[in-house]
Amino acid sequence: MEDPLCNLCAALDIPGVVQRLVSDSDPAPLDSPWHNTLADVKTSSASCTLCALILKGWQASRAVVVQTAVQNAMFDPQDPPTELDEPVEKIAGYRDAPGVALEAVRRVREVGDGRGARGSVFLRVGCGPKVRSSWDVLDPVVAELRVARELWEEEIGPGGVDAVVKGDPLAEESLDVARGWLRKCQSRHGAVCGGAEGWLPTRLLQVVPGDDSIYLRHGDSLPSPSGDARYVALSHCWGQGGTPITTTHLTLPLRTAGINTDLLPQTFRDAVTLTHHLNLRYLWIDSLCIIQDDAADWAAEAARMADVYRNAHLVLDAANADADAAGFLRPRAAPDTVRLRGGLALSLLPPQGRRWTDPEGRQDNLAGEPISARAWCLQERVLPRRALLYGEHQMFWECECVRASEDGDVVCQVGGGALGRLCKTAGVADSVFSRVDRNPGNEMKQETNWAAWYRMVEDYTARSITKHTDRLPALSGLAQGVVRERGGEYLAGLWKSGLLEGLLWCKARPGPPALAATPEYVAPSWSWASVAGPVQFPMYDWYTRRAHWKAKMADFESLAEYLGHETVKRDVDDFGRLQGGVLALKAPLLSVQDIRPRQARAPALYSLFGHEPGRSEVADIMVQLKTGSGSLWIEGAFDIPGTSAAAAADVVSLSVVFFTRLPHVLEEGFVEHRFGLILQRSGNSSRYRRVGFVDGVVLKKSMLDAVRGRGMFSVVGYPRPYKEGDLDEVARNNDLASDPLMLGRVEVVVE
Repeated sequence: MEDPLCNLCAALDIPGVVQRLVSDSDPAPLDSPWHNTLADVKTSSASCTLCALILKGWQASRAVVVQTAVQNAMFDPQDPPTELDEPVEKIAGYRDAPGVALEAVRRVREVGDGRGARGSVFLRVGCGPKVRSSWDVLDPVVAELRVARELWEEEIGPGGVDAVVKGDPLAEESLDVARGWLRKCQSRHGAVCGGAEGWLPTRLLQVVPGDDSIYLRHGDSLPSPSGDARYVALSHCWGQGGTPITTTHLTLPLRTAGINTDLLPQTFRDAVTLTHHLNLRYLWIDSLCIIQDDAADWAAEAARMADVYRNAHLVLDAANADADAAGFLRPRAAPDTVRLRGGLALSLLPPQGRRWTDPEGRQDNLAGEPISARAWCLQERVLPRRALLYGEHQMFWECECVRASEDGDVVCQVGGGALGRLCKTAGVADSVFSRVDRNPGNEMKQETNWAAWYRMVEDYTARSITKHTDRLPALSGLAQGVVRERGGEYLAGLWKSGLLEGLLWCKARPGPPALAATPEYVAPSWSWASVAGPVQFPMYDWYTRRAHWKAKMADFESLAEYLGHETVKRDVDDFGRLQGGVLALKAPLLSVQDIRPRQARAPALYSLFGHEPGRSEVADIMVQLKTGSGSLWIEGAFDIPGTSAAAAADVVSLSVVFFTRLPHVLEEGFVEHRFGLILQRSGNSSRYRRVGFVDGVVLKKSMLDAVRGRGMFSVVGYPRPYKEGDLDEVARNNDLASDPLMLGRVEVVVE
């Protein structure tokens, strides 16, 4: 059934353009007349589904334009363009600009489903002023729609175009795509995407053709006449209250005797069904293959999780199911799709820069699915060499060489599979402390030392987890995978060669959710795993969020030296649960004298001119520190809400340890930005535990004009160290941003 269209959209000859593009891949303008301005499209969108979809695409494209302008400092954030945050149809520069541009383009590629080469045809609709200034933030906006066939069998010229995703995930056409992906990966990628030959989990579920039961078998004695022990591993959300069926010591004999598939929750039944359709005979499901009431068995199997998912012949990702009872092979509907005459459809794509097929591969095609909210499922996404993933609207494929979607998109993996991308920055030479190329345009790539790991931790800590003591075990497989691929010494979720970057974590964003104390011991206080809630690592995004313009000017400088550490394991897993741990560093340590709420306005910068230093979004206190010559103030925050009042009443037990500094160079001199931790002495001992962080420039009290609305603190400025009578430029700039505080370092032990 065709969707309602205006006369101009109905007159577009999409089939004719597709026919022309089959033999000529150059962009083809549409000869049919169409709307001349965005205002015309807005008026038509009230009754035309295609005009409404294009307007939606322009709005999404506009969001990317604004984001890029912010990152590139194209305007003064204190004086932004007046229409910056307005809907695109209300911005005169777009609304009234004449000459909306329509064209169709075709890209031919191997889609990876075994059907050979296919063509993707896109309709691009652009809008924007012909003349603009660099500061007005009116770059063109573009809506791009994919042309697809409603009927799978229908071909429009040689090679055809992509097909609309079938509503039934078990339709033969959809199953053919899945089989084609797997077949092509096996034949073309070989050992790159294959697991370790002969490796098997401790237990597997045997799926017998024609049998309505599955059987729990020990991996050492699989009854496979053909010798084919390739297995499928399931990644799934158990759901609130856990999964309805598990293996315990009591039920173990029953599982071995056979489990009738009618008794399985729908997600498990769907996994069995797909295993049948893919002609495989063994299936691994954690709740059935691990004895759930045996702590020793659970600990041993958790330690093998990396091997289970890494060596599976295929991983099934039930991404769209929020519980095992829901199932993942549910009917699907294509979103943002307009049906046209002639069996064609147009589907709106995300704007450039926000597609999972973009070259850097940073976008996640399953980001909005229920499985992406669960902590345990993160490593189950990263570890597999091959995975078949079921989203709400379509099916996806990921292996070490290719990522593909059921609607036809395909991209070669950049830097290998997901684990390869995670390992890409493990122990690399470029770091926040030393980079050869400090081009601002490269900052968005975030390829400095351990950046990929800590970005992954930011995602991980924003996910939910039932047992807080699982916070390290649920990442154990990834830590093992990194060590096997790249090496490195692991410290309770951090890495020794990226230690300072990892120690400087804080709350992810202002407002809720807040960080919370875990009800039982999980990790040492210096580890992000010691708290519950989303965290961030601010040193990595300093130049992208606070001072993009400054990326070529300075690196962070380390103020701390690693002396040693010790962690005490709770289980056999070297990367799993802990029962203790300490870290010893040599660094500047200053006593806290006072704590006050942070002033609302940014501290004034009087003696120097230029860009003011970036301010932490989550700091909310001012900390006064005692120095040999007096005192200084710096902004920060306590990790756990409610800690502030108790700590402020007992400041004598508090200290601040500085880990890094970043001289913020201005025209007449520089200001001193420092990062560190707020520590509290543990009882009467000489050891400390982390209770907060500091992140800000060195501040001083100042007597300011209250009428001007200024705060009571201002930034301490340090002049250029000119030598009297020396006009040599090199001498003038020598030692420009040397440490003005010159603090001594002492041994600090944090537990």
